[in-house]
Amino acid sequence: MPATPLPTSDRLLAAAAELFARQGFRATSIRDIADRAEANVASGHYHYGSKEGLYLEVLRGQFVAMRARLAARGIPQAGPELRRASRRRLIAVLEARVLALLETLLGPPPSPQGALMQREMCDPSSALPIIAREFIRPEEEAMEALLGALAPGTPRETLRLASFSIFGQVLFYRFNMPLILLLLGRREYPRGLPRKLARHITRFSLAGLGAVGRRGRSGAR
Repeated sequence: MPATPLPTSDRLLAAAAELFARQGFRATSIRDIADRAEANVASGHYHYGSKEGLYLEVLRGQFVAMRARLAARGIPQAGPELRRASRRRLIAVLEARVLALLETLLGPPPSPQGALMQREMCDPSSALPIIAREFIRPEEEAMEALLGALAPGTPRETLRLASFSIFGQVLFYRFNMPLILLLLGRREYPRGLPRKLARHITRFSLAGLGAVGRRGRSGAR
């Protein structure tokens, strides 16, 4: 039996994710998306209101998939479970969060999220404040809570900077992929690299957090 065709709204979403990732928000028109989805331009406005609405829906889908990946692995966002957990468990949760980010951004296969975020950071759209409020800030708060459980008494500013550093390490391997592959003499990242990087980033970050956390707590006293 022939496959059931996807609904127009789903075809538009898939086409938009591909084109926004490849060309960026500004260089992609609603007509480009409609043509790619084999739909008419009016359908894009009907289902999503505007190109901006479609762009946000693409990003929402990517972050929902990320959170589903974390939930499937039993990774808590924050709250009592973190406060009751042993240090060994907290370290495992940190490594799992970093691994989920790396697997999403690096693959195989890499998701459109890496390209979408890279383009948004280099050429911000009007959607950036919404992206920060709905997607980035909750992830940063979850990381801060986890780091705070790992290093009790560390000043809030230090925890925030530490969380930025962890995200920066993860994004480095996606945003600088062509250069890193050139330096490594490879055409693509090897399988298993996300797990290896997750362990390194976790250990490296915990060592740094321990050093700056002790200094911060000493200064506070």
